[in-house]
Amino acid sequence: MTLAGPPVGNAYLFLFAPDEAPPEQRGEPQYVAAVPEVRLAAGDARFGFSAVGPDVYRLWGFLDANGDADLTVDVLAQPGAGDWVPESSVELNVQPGQTLPVELALPRRVNRPLPAFQVVEQGTEGVFTLTDSSTAIVSLNVRSEGFGLLRGDAPRFFVRLADVDGDGTADDVNGDGVVDVWPQFFLRFVPRPGQTVPLDSQGRPAQVIVPLLPDVTPFLGSLQGDPSVTIAAGALQLFVVPLAQAITQEPGRGRVVTTLGAIPVGEYELWAVNDEGGVWFVPNDLGRRAVEPLSVQALRFRVVHAEGMDGGTGSP
Repeated sequence: MTLAGPPVGNAYLFLFAPDEAPPEQRGEPQYVAAVPEVRLAAGDARFGFSAVGPDVYRLWGFLDANGDADLTVDVLAQPGAGDWVPESSVELNVQPGQTLPVELALPRRVNRPLPAFQVVEQGTEGVFTLTDSSTAIVSLNVRSEGFGLLRGDAPRFFVRLADVDGDGTADDVNGDGVVDVWPQFFLRFVPRPGQTVPLDSQGRPAQVIVPLLPDVTPFLGSLQGDPSVTIAAGALQLFVVPLAQAITQEPGRGRVVTTLGAIPVGEYELWAVNDEGGVWFVPNDLGRRAVEPLSVQALRFRVVHAEGMDGGTGSP
């Protein structure tokens, strides 16, 4: 492992299935290894995984320079501001009985804190309820909050116009006439037993989301249509886009977005993604832990049929 920064902090390494590795994807790692700071400081950056079965994997990892990563908590098991990450994951083809030497460089320093947040509206009995109506206008408000768990600068929403292709012009990927912005927010469908989602061409389940649009009206004057300008905001109002999309990764096509005929009813998570790939979602492990749970991180999101709405919690 090659470090671009000082050997401060513990390094964590992961083996993922080929189509689940960061930074493009966020799957569950199949194997985990760590190199403690004391070894890194002594110049020993060697790492290894034990009992790895023969298969194709992708290797990824990060140096937790700030010391605030926690692999036992879902939203904290990722790099944040000040940490060091690779430019991409590395493919490994492990053969039976093989010891495979591999190098992983960590040249890129993360600048943004995680987009940690809480929802201002806490719903009814810990559930924020929406309907599957295609005409309802619903909004909610989110506030950036680190809960004393993130070191470095206080969390903020770093608002800027998206320019993924780097041409200096704000993107409008779906062609709806509204420019794309960072951070991105969406409700992610969590199917329960018996609920199905569309499959991709290889039979893998799609990720089903309901997009949310941040209201950037207060920042338009400062952004001036320039994707290089960033505004730090402590709170945002989000508007629910009343449609569902199935997201798949198709060979030769990359990310494919398909609009569904209806919003699936059921349970959802609210996700935020910043322009460096850092994520936060609610509900999460901080709201489920046995000791000092954070109730604002336990908020659940539920979509019901429009005629079944009982005491809605969305803002009209």
